[in-house]
Amino acid sequence: MGMDNSKSELKKPVKSSVLKCGKRTYFFDIYLSSNNKHYLKITESRFVEEGQDRKRNTMLLFPDDAINFQSRLTEAVEQLA
Repeated sequence: MGMDNSKSELKKPVKSSVLKCGKRTYFFDIYLSSNNKHYLKITESRFVEEGQDRKRNTMLLFPDDAINFQSRLTEAVEQLA
């Protein structure tokens, strides 16, 4: 049996960007799923205290939810201004 490379290929983002905000860093990575649809993985990495590992939180956003998510995020950001 040959090695299945499809899993290792799925782990590589199609596109990535980084946003640094003080002690927090946000990673925006677009991946291709096994059914050939894109999804967004947002990871927050934050510094807790000296000598400790950074804490990470991750969320996945799928295309069906992206428009509604963007709308709610825009509403919330407008309230911050």
